[in-house]
Amino acid sequence: MTVKFDHYWTIIPEKTEEYNDFIIKKFIPGVNSLDMHTVAAWYVIVGAYSEIILESASNNLEVIEKALQNEKYQALKSELLNYVKNYKTKVLVKTGKNFSYSTDVYHDTIKFNQMWNLIGAKKEEYGRFTTEKFYPILEEMGITIAQEWEVLIGDGPSIICEGRAHDTDNLIKNLRSKKFCQAKREFKQYVENYESRILCFHIQKIKGYKSASYKLICE
Repeated sequence: MTVKFDHYWTIIPEKTEEYNDFIIKKFIPGVNSLDMHTVAAWYVIVGAYSEIILESASNNLEVIEKALQNEKYQALKSELLNYVKNYKTKVLVKTGKNFSYSTDVYHDTIKFNQMWNLIGAKKEEYGRFTTEKFYPILEEMGITIAQEWEVLIGDGPSIICEGRAHDTDNLIKNLRSKKFCQAKREFKQYVENYESRILCFHIQKIKGYKSASYKLICE
């Protein structure tokens, strides 16, 4: 079962050049060597929270627990803190809905992530509404639901819907549509502390003939 370990931070402006060199040449290779595969790093272009989200994935929670206790990770984290601030992490597990999360992300992908806390007394109604109406509407809008995640470790909101799209103009147009606004209003009957963010690539994985490398996209 895929488990995500996401890193969040804001780059210290005067350390940008040193950060760029460190993150590509040392941090990502180091994280990957601990069996936490770096999917991509994302820049938050719309929405609050951290500036950068580095998305890593592993096969199970035990791998992540072992990596976090490794001296190599501790050293990487300590060095990273020379270049960033407001560092935090989250461990995410699948909620059980039938989505096919993939660590392969197309070169033109943008993300539309939504977060919320579920109102416990409305869990069954929430399940039916998301499955039968809310998520199908997102798919109609060109937003593929990569996965619905639960925050196992880290601050809230406790549920993250990871959506992927490929056309920024179309995404913005659809998010302003009456159909989506009405669906979101109805959706908020079942959840609280709703938030959303639009993300673009900060660092992208580039597949080569025999291996993958990483390229800085948005500084």
